[in-house]
Amino acid sequence: MNKKTEAKCNGDMLTVGFHGANPPLIWRFDLERNHSFTLSLQGEEGDWELGITTPKGDFYPVVHFVAHEDAEEAFIKVEKILAKRKGTASLIAKALLAVAALALLVVGGVLLFGFYVGHRTSPILSSTTVAPTTPPSQIKEGVPLSADDVLKPPAQ
Repeated sequence: MNKKTEAKCNGDMLTVGFHGANPPLIWRFDLERNHSFTLSLQGEEGDWELGITTPKGDFYPVVHFVAHEDAEEAFIKVEKILAKRKGTASLIAKALLAVAALALLVVGGVLLFGFYVGHRTSPILSSTTVAPTTPPSQIKEGVPLSADDVLKPPAQ
């Protein structure tokens, strides 16, 4: 096969140069706007058309070839570019998913660590208690005392 067809994808734009077509042409196809289609090769000896088939089954010819080999080369080149593009998008999606999962793990770990440390040092949830140093005999029921008075060491 010679280089009668050159194809490349730049973002969502497919660009194909059909140098072996009759007549030769350059075709640009927006893959973002046309995300559901089938690449089709139809015809018979001396009259081959490469085109797009819609989900409804409508065929839209893009380019005409006299030789079956040229039509087949064009089909294979466009197919390889589309398959490569899908593989690249899939790899990017997998990488983004992995980064998101890692970020969730890190955030979850930080939150759990903060929760654990916060509860271990919290005075509200602490298991140690402070016993009053003022003897209970000096604390009169119904008479308000400040915390300082209750915790004041006994006079000697």
